[in-house]
Amino acid sequence: MQSVDVIDTTLRDAHQCLWATRMTTAMMLPVARRMDRCGFAQIDLAGTIQFDVCVRFLKEDPWQRVRLMREHVVHTPLRALVRSKNIISFDILPDDIIELWVERLVANGFRVVGAFDGLNDVDNMLASIGIAKKLGVYTFGALSYSLSPVHTDDLYVRTARDLVGRGKVDAIMLKDAGGLLTVDRVRTLVPKIKRAIGKVPLELHSHCLTGIAPLVYLEGIGVGADQIHSSIAPLANGAAQPSTQSMAKNLRALGYAVNVNDVLMEEIGELAIPA
Repeated sequence: MQSVDVIDTTLRDAHQCLWATRMTTAMMLPVARRMDRCGFAQIDLAGTIQFDVCVRFLKEDPWQRVRLMREHVVHTPLRALVRSKNIISFDILPDDIIELWVERLVANGFRVVGAFDGLNDVDNMLASIGIAKKLGVYTFGALSYSLSPVHTDDLYVRTARDLVGRGKVDAIMLKDAGGLLTVDRVRTLVPKIKRAIGKVPLELHSHCLTGIAPLVYLEGIGVGADQIHSSIAPLANGAAQPSTQSMAKNLRALGYAVNVNDVLMEEIGELAIPA
């Protein structure tokens, strides 16, 4: 029976999309130990906007959040995403600043670090991924999905092959931030990427903006993807990722093994609703 891994996005992209990134550390800590026992492959905790919002709006220390979460989440790797060579702002930063940022991510408890670039520039992504790899953590490179005459299957295949071929990434993430992937497109795109990257895991990340992301995930797994990004309801669907509860149920119905704890997820879903 093929097993499908779940990368949880509840504490990062889910509330970023649904609550404007306003989930506080105090909301996260009560569910942290349960999430650690859920069976997720990774827990996505921070991109770069989380640091901005923590300081600007929540008046919290974002690094303290990471350290506290690491104390509570001891078995499941915490995951961080770097936006090209920008980090917090949209200014292009020198490589030594990127290096310091990644070093601090790892020092404070992240064990998975990856990057994306809006133009799929591999050199920009490797600026942070290369440092993370030297520091000994698991790395991933993202393929930023879009629709245009230049965003062909061949573009994504070349980008994935380049990321893997330069020996810096442990996984490839197909990052559909706009929820634009369709079932028809995933049928052609995923097999081509998998042929290019071989045994390197392929992650599917999409949003339910058009309502078809769950179907895209099911089809993507069927044609070769290895992992899905999903979030625990009620922090799911809408502008966020598909519900882990629903995805697990539907994948199991299709004959896949999804090793997540349904009881714990329901408990977390109840706790995630702020009073």
